[in-house]
Amino acid sequence: MSSFAGAVIFPDLRKTVLFKNSDSVEGQRKDEVSYDVDSFGIRGVDMSTGAFTGLGIGVNRHGLTVADTHVRSTSDPSYHTLTEQVLMFAKDAEDGLTMVLDHLKKGRNYQWGNLVLADNDSMLVIEIAGNQQAVEWSERKVLRTGHHIMLETAESLAASEPSGGTGSYADSVKRVERGYELIKRVSDMKSVFALLKDHGESKGQASVCKHSTSAGQPSTVASYVVEIDHQRESTRPRAVFHVAKGNPCSSSYTAIPLIFPADDEIMKRARTMYFK
Repeated sequence: MSSFAGAVIFPDLRKTVLFKNSDSVEGQRKDEVSYDVDSFGIRGVDMSTGAFTGLGIGVNRHGLTVADTHVRSTSDPSYHTLTEQVLMFAKDAEDGLTMVLDHLKKGRNYQWGNLVLADNDSMLVIEIAGNQQAVEWSERKVLRTGHHIMLETAESLAASEPSGGTGSYADSVKRVERGYELIKRVSDMKSVFALLKDHGESKGQASVCKHSTSAGQPSTVASYVVEIDHQRESTRPRAVFHVAKGNPCSSSYTAIPLIFPADDEIMKRARTMYFK
């Protein structure tokens, strides 16, 4: 099932914000938190097996943030493992890109997806389909949903999805187009949260805040926002992880301050706040 993810940099506020509306069929998904000394994230779910693997969104001590979206399930390993590797070892978006390209150049294949990376002054998207890739750099704003924009996979995706079906290509296109309309007007944290709650013309499979309109359809089951503040004198930026359970349009966001390096007490406190 596709998700909606993106990032924006507010230069005047010296903030980087990464966000994701995660979609699933109601009752089929529970979050699992990963918090270690140098990174925090939410475990990803392999869409082929249903098992937890890698990370679906996260941030590390350098202020690098990464989120991914699903495009197509295959028998290959999930792109969530790449998200986790980037957060474990990369210092910035360019460093993360180099790591991912190195993996792909070695002939490793991954399920189809999009990785959104953002640091203090740059952001990019890595589109992945097997071992094919395409990269979009941006200075301020990027978005992805459940399809590729740069890789030439549109015909294949459209042909494999029934018209109006669950996670259809057409719905994904409408969703990202609506997102780009809204992100032009995003200027602060309040407008980021408003974007993630948006329904456009109506609630449904194509709205940013996704709603099921019939049994078995996915909906947004969690909304995440990673807020990175670079105004501090310290070399380590301040990070806050915001989460809303269920559809964000009808839920409140919980703000969880993140501290790196994290000790056992800090990790325990964050997990308690997340699952309260």
